Amino acid sequence: MDPRHLLQLSAILECGSISKASQVLHLTQPTLTHNMQALESRAGGQLFERSRFGVRSTALGEVLAREGRAIARSVRDAEEACARHRGGFRNTIRLGTGPLVGAALVPGLVAGLAAVAPGRAFSVQSDRPHLLVDQLVDGRHELVIAPSWLDKPPAGIERFLLVHDTVGVFCGQAHPLARTGVLAAGGDVDWLGMGTASPFDAPVRDMLRQAGVEARHTEVTVMGDAHMVLEILSKGRHLSVLPRYPLGFLAPFYGLVELALPVAVVPPPRDIYLWCRSALLEDASMVLVKDFILAQASGRS
Repeated sequence: MDPRHLLQLSAILECGSISKASQVLHLTQPTLTHNMQALESRAGGQLFERSRFGVRSTALGEVLAREGRAIARSVRDAEEACARHRGGFRNTIRLGTGPLVGAALVPGLVAGLAAVAPGRAFSVQSDRPHLLVDQLVDGRHELVIAPSWLDKPPAGIERFLLVHDTVGVFCGQAHPLARTGVLAAGGDVDWLGMGTASPFDAPVRDMLRQAGVEARHTEVTVMGDAHMVLEILSKGRHLSVLPRYPLGFLAPFYGLVELALPVAVVPPPRDIYLWCRSALLEDASMVLVKDFILAQASGRS
């Protein structure tokens, strides 16, 4: 199976037509059509269906297109590595971070990281925590800052406690509950969620149930963007359950208030860790970077 054909398939499905994909890929339509016929023959099934609205993936086509997208990411990573090499940066440290903890912690790390690892470039990607750890396992990051829901890290991965954390309930200053500063039992509450279903949903539901609040579905969910979540929350219509450590730095900038819980209610833990691949700890410069991030987070606790 030619990996170029997988990449071309992903482009066709992304563009919605062979003609558009041929322009993006700088191939003629007959060449692209022939390559897809060869890929279908090799795969043993139809990859997409044609209609007057363009092309639509089959189940087999989507599986192979996913592999094509992975190849495209690898190509982009290689191109970026070459560009940085030409610019004098021989090595890039790729850091993945959750949106909120990244917004709170990473800006303060930038100058120090440049001093700790001179000559190295840093790239930062914000994403949902469980995806970041999967990406770390796949070799797409050197370091990840994210909470943990696992009893132990995956094979070949190390994690170090960055900071103990719990969750809290937050709202904007214009929200009616902000005047009392207390999460009131009952009532019809509009919730703002960050991310989709996460490993922390069940403990959060238990916490709210103990506080006398019905944990129904969120009205709005935002994925991967801390600023958007905090900006919406600041308008005063919604409540949101968020990690307290990053909100301790971010809440004052957005005029957010943490609501007190009943004394008997204990918020679930959401400790934040620094994750890395075990092999990287054999590199002395990476150990310096790890130790610097841990020290910075500890100093800001």
